[in-house]
Amino acid sequence: MDFTTLLEQRPEIAEDRYSLSFSQRHLPSQIAEAFAREGVVMLKGALPSSLIASAAEAFGGFVQATDNVPPDRKTAAGSWHSPWLVRRGERFPAADVISAVIRSWAWDVVEEFCRSANIVVLLKFSTARHSVDQALGVGAHQDAKVVAFDVPLSIWIPLQDIMPGRNSGLGFVVHPPHELLPTLPHDDVGADYVLSDPARLWIPHYTMGDLTIHSRFSPHFTTGYGTLSDRFSLEIRAMPRSAAPAQHLDPAIYVARRRGIPTIIDAQSSAAIGAAAFLAAVARATA
Repeated sequence: MDFTTLLEQRPEIAEDRYSLSFSQRHLPSQIAEAFAREGVVMLKGALPSSLIASAAEAFGGFVQATDNVPPDRKTAAGSWHSPWLVRRGERFPAADVISAVIRSWAWDVVEEFCRSANIVVLLKFSTARHSVDQALGVGAHQDAKVVAFDVPLSIWIPLQDIMPGRNSGLGFVVHPPHELLPTLPHDDVGADYVLSDPARLWIPHYTMGDLTIHSRFSPHFTTGYGTLSDRFSLEIRAMPRSAAPAQHLDPAIYVARRRGIPTIIDAQSSAAIGAAAFLAAVARATA
C-alpha cells in the first residue's frame, strides 16, 4: 500500500487523535509525559516562521547550484547533507535554525526530555535534507537502528508548511515499543507492522515554525504522494553531555545554562570535518 491510498482510506490518521500537539503555554513536564507515553510530540509555533522561510530560501539556492551536491548525496528523490556543508554565500541556513532552537522555549522541552541542562548537539548525526515528493510505499524505521542506539531523541524541523497528501512529511506510529523491532534487510520494520493497527498512525500537518521531537524507538516514516513538490528539512539530534560517547562528538555543540539562559559554552570539530566556520556562525546567531 502507498501513502496516498492509506490517507484516502484512513483520513483520520492526519488528525491529532492523541493530543500530542503542544504550545508554549504547556509545561515541559506535561509535554514529557506525552513523549514518554507516545514517543513523539509536536511543538506548535516553536520557531519564528520568517527565520524558517529565510532558511528554506537559502537551502533551495544551495541545492539549485548543482555543483554543491555530490553525486553520492543525491537521487531522484532529493539530496541529504551534513548541516555545515549547506552554505549560500556566507550564510549557513542550518546554523540559523539550530540557534533558533537553542533560544526558543523548545529548548526547555529538550532539557526536560534529557533530564539535564548540559546538552550536546550531535552534528555528526544531524541532517539537512531536500526531498522531492515521490509516491512511496508504507514502511517505517527506528533511529536506534539506523542512526545510533544510544541517541535518545531527534528534532525534525520542516522548512515550510506540510499538508498530508500534498507534500512529503514525517509520520509516526505512536505508543512505540521500548526495544528494537525486527527489520527487513534494508532496516525497515515493514508495512505489516505499520498497518497492523491504523489507530496508532499519525501523519501530522506542520505549519512553518512547528517541529516534532521523536524518541529513538519511535517507528516513523517519510510520507510520499507523487506530487514532485520540494521539501526542505533539518533533523537535529541531541543528548545529555554526560552520556555522549566520544565517537559521537565530531563535530558537536555544547549548551548549558548561564544566568538561566541556554548558552553555547563550547564546540568542536576536527580539521578533517571542516565545520569550524559553521560552528562560529551558530555561536554568532545564538549570542
